[in-house]
Amino acid sequence: MDRFEQHLAVCGTCSARLEELSGLVPILAEIGQDGPPRPPDGALLDRLLAEVAGERRTKRRWRRLMAVAAAALIVAGPTAAVVSMETTSSPPAAGQSFAHSYTATDAGTGVSATIGLTARQWGTQIDMRLSDVGGPRTCHLVVVGTHGQQETVANWTVPPGGYASGGKPRPISVSGATAMSPSDIARFDVITTQGQKLVSVPA
Repeated sequence: MDRFEQHLAVCGTCSARLEELSGLVPILAEIGQDGPPRPPDGALLDRLLAEVAGERRTKRRWRRLMAVAAAALIVAGPTAAVVSMETTSSPPAAGQSFAHSYTATDAGTGVSATIGLTARQWGTQIDMRLSDVGGPRTCHLVVVGTHGQQETVANWTVPPGGYASGGKPRPISVSGATAMSPSDIARFDVITTQGQKLVSVPA
């Protein structure tokens, strides 16, 4: 896993391929034991193709905007994690409306996390704001279900000096997704590759 993460951090081609495939996980979870649905008729297929083309255009515009804003896109695991430094002290929910939002600070590590959840048809979109994380280290955001099941939904690397500007540490925003619904989630853990738990956020 460590070699896999190190390779993705420097290989744009593999990172792009992994990002394209990450959307298959919730789709396959929806199909479940019933198998693939029947092929759509011509009119429905045209509408679906038009929607896919529109989503791809939106993603391309989003990537260009992220590049202009100097955000860092880091893919290092089974799902794509969008990591960016924040320029203000506002939480990730600023300008957004989350059905569920949770906050916690670990007394031992001093790391704070605020997590916003958005229910989707395929599962849950997760947006996290993480503060006071030093480096170098690689971190994982792990979702723990109410029945004890665990799922890694995002991975990212913290540089040696942490995320800072002018000597001042900055929070980072991390986004991921899970096939679990919000009601099936018990907590969120931020864990390093060495097994250290930086913060745990109850849901």
